[in-house]
Amino acid sequence: MKFINNPKVIVLFDQALISGTSFLSTIIIARMLDMETFGQYSGYLLGIYLAVSGIGAFVIQPLQVLVGQTSNLKQYLTFAFWLQVLAVLIFVALIFVFAFVFQANIPFSALVFAAGFLLHDFGRRVLLATNCPKSTLLMDAVCTLGLSAALFFFYLDSQKDLSTLFSYIAIPYILSSLLLFWLLKPVYIEKAVLLTSFHLHFKEGKWLFLTAITQWWSSNLFVVASGIYLGAAALGALRLAQSLMGILNVLLQSFENYILPQTAAIIYTDIHQGLAFLSNASRKGAILFLPVLAVTLIFSQQIFVMAGGEEYASYSFLLQAITLLYVLVFISQPIRLLIRALRLNRHFFYGYLFSLTFALIFSHALLSNFGLTGVLIGLAASQLLLITYWLYILLNRNLQLWKSFTSF
Repeated sequence: MKFINNPKVIVLFDQALISGTSFLSTIIIARMLDMETFGQYSGYLLGIYLAVSGIGAFVIQPLQVLVGQTSNLKQYLTFAFWLQVLAVLIFVALIFVFAFVFQANIPFSALVFAAGFLLHDFGRRVLLATNCPKSTLLMDAVCTLGLSAALFFFYLDSQKDLSTLFSYIAIPYILSSLLLFWLLKPVYIEKAVLLTSFHLHFKEGKWLFLTAITQWWSSNLFVVASGIYLGAAALGALRLAQSLMGILNVLLQSFENYILPQTAAIIYTDIHQGLAFLSNASRKGAILFLPVLAVTLIFSQQIFVMAGGEEYASYSFLLQAITLLYVLVFISQPIRLLIRALRLNRHFFYGYLFSLTFALIFSHALLSNFGLTGVLIGLAASQLLLITYWLYILLNRNLQLWKSFTSF
């Protein structure tokens, strides 16, 4: 019982649940939809992830750093919850306006799904940031069971369009959002807490918001360009490979959600202990992360064919290359978290701005001359540029993270 109730064990189990659900649902949906419809579904998800980044810049990212420094946690979480709700409503309203102006056919069920997804994502990050792993697991379990049922009923349904799909998979996210309301009980907040918290979130969020938008484009510019230069087949294969690697993104995000608030709180009192804590956590994270990379690399062709069908076999090199790219992503993770924990938000933004500038300058040459290989070269070079710039900033402050690694 002591082992089962260990917070770290619960977090790992919750992460396994989320990662497995994300991985399997991607495969199931890809199998049930035709390639074009699956591409549209992936496009909607890209837009939702952009909203997650943009809204999170003003809500959850400042909270992850400030939550360990607040004296009135209950009211602060109430503020954060309603700020998230307001941001989601603004996002949905903007989509309505966009659809009306450009006569875009956006299913209403997609907006409901987006709202539920955004609230669920906010909820699990808040619960992890406040060290409530059991509540996080409960909310994710409700969502996972509901999503499993939703996909089963979609499989039985004769209508295999996006509107029907979103109608089913929106339900579990709405249920988990209602559960979040019950867990947080955000019903009262003092005016002083509201004004102070809003000021802090706006102050921290303005740089983080610019970073979020820049980060999304620096990560996706080569992907978007591949569709323009190389055609729909290449774009579909690349998006499927990235979707399959989403399991590793979830692992990294969970690591950030759990470790960043603790690192920021420790650094707030003792920077050297904070560096040691982050280094130790990163070493332990490698035990979970690197085996997943190894399995994906070895069985990349089998995974790709299982997910998309035999027509994807010739593109299996994409999954292999992106797996290797994630080695760089993992190396950059503790550096990225240290920049965040130190609240160097301006330099966090500049790093992604330099990466986006590189992509804008070299994407045409790389894709025109090297095709999909050029996409992979561009993504790897962008990641190396981020690592180099952030290390330079830390060195200027005499912060050498690798020394903490070697001390353990």
